[in-house]
Amino acid sequence: MGNNISNPTNIENESCLICWDNIGSQKWSKCFRCNIILHSTCEEIYRGEKDYCKCPHCQRVGSIGTYCV
Repeated sequence: MGNNISNPTNIENESCLICWDNIGSQKWSKCFRCNIILHSTCEEIYRGEKDYCKCPHCQRVGSIGTYCV
């Protein structure tokens, strides 16, 4: 679910919106509406059993894309 994007910008020093840890070199996701970033694993846990992604910040459905590292 969601979009996969390659060639992301450097975000190693950015923090995840959910757990507040540094993103580092882990796989990460971004909301294309409000530009927040979070670990892909945190997004999957937040999504739970739903069949769609939903931004934890702006609550927009389908706006989360996953960046391939």
